[in-house]
Amino acid sequence: MTINALCTANALTAKKYCDKVFTTEVINKDGFVVLNQDFATDSIIGDIYLNDMLDEELFVLACDRIMTANCKAVVRASFDLDEAGKIEAKYKLSPIMLLHKMGVLGNCTIVGGVCLDNDDLDLMAQESVPLILLPTTDAGYGHGFAPVTAAVRRGIRVGVGTFDGKYNKAHSIDYELEFLRLTANAEMSWENVLSDETLKRIAAFE
Repeated sequence: MTINALCTANALTAKKYCDKVFTTEVINKDGFVVLNQDFATDSIIGDIYLNDMLDEELFVLACDRIMTANCKAVVRASFDLDEAGKIEAKYKLSPIMLLHKMGVLGNCTIVGGVCLDNDDLDLMAQESVPLILLPTTDAGYGHGFAPVTAAVRRGIRVGVGTFDGKYNKAHSIDYELEFLRLTANAEMSWENVLSDETLKRIAAFE
């Protein structure tokens, strides 16, 4: 099974390569984005998607929604140095630690994660927080490489997504996985860092 864990672009193109495509739509005046699972049940999922944590008002509203409605959230966090640095400067906490302080981390799935450190990963593992990586997007936009090997070693559930498809126009999960395999090798400076079995689990988001 191949699952495109997050798609904000051409869902019809992505459908050719993925069994499940998660698109995003703004459905209320608060600006929350709600995940809509297309092509499967065609039903709206009550989970919210927060594209970043820098808008303080929207972030507080999102945390309140998560807490009061006990809903799940997909949060794009620690996705580049600029975002992580601004949050660190403002709150004296990493994005992951801030979500934890707000009491919502356990209800989140993190997207991006390029700037996750060991403390972040330990906390995510403790709270069973999944991580969705965007390999071609992160490399293409110059964000860097997410610490996939460290996440896998901690037992964090890892998946991949194509995001806007700028650097993967076919929205091919196989391409994302191959790119992830190579960048993991580059990060750790040896070959075959991620086993075939590990890549299969990542592909299935297991």
